[in-house]
Amino acid sequence: MLGSSLILSGLFLLAADGDVLLQEDFQGKLHADLAWVREDKKEWRIEDGHLHVRSQAGRIWGGNDAKNLLLFKALPAQAMAARVTVAHEPKEKWEQAGILWYVDDDNFIKLISEQIDGKMYIVVAREIAGRGKVISKIEVPTANLQLRLAVESDGVTGQWRLKDEDDWSSADRCTFEAKGKPRFGLFTQNGSKDVVRWVRFDRLIVEKLP
Repeated sequence: MLGSSLILSGLFLLAADGDVLLQEDFQGKLHADLAWVREDKKEWRIEDGHLHVRSQAGRIWGGNDAKNLLLFKALPAQAMAARVTVAHEPKEKWEQAGILWYVDDDNFIKLISEQIDGKMYIVVAREIAGRGKVISKIEVPTANLQLRLAVESDGVTGQWRLKDEDDWSSADRCTFEAKGKPRFGLFTQNGSKDVVRWVRFDRLIVEKLP
């Protein structure tokens, strides 16, 4: 049974003995415990229980100018995972959207839905002190799916599935030794400068792992 809860503007904070630590259903305004990095106010909106973020040309992989990164507050160290549904129609090579485990622009792990040469991939990649490494790249049948990034003391695992009824498939696992207080977040990267395309994020949940 879940512990007592506090409900504030669509963000659910549950007691530490519960399964769900944080849940954002994108109803109304974003809670104060969510923060933008390089916010571009005209290029995001909340509508009908979805967060829509424009896929813009900036990036954090190989550059530090991606706009509208949305980060949760840092949580106490524990085994936990973040999951979200991502829907988009990427057209540019390397256009992507997904989940971050983020200290800063030079220290993060990303789990993304990415378009490369007309095909869609799930990619796990890591950047530490500005040096990037692709951990895995798996071709998938669609750009619209669920992503889950699980953090444990001995590593971080990227997972994906097409719908709620499916089991999670593992993309890969890696270590993350970057110093700081990492936070879960959402982001887009490598969109078009000229053509407007939107990424839709649904129901971001952070949960304790067994």
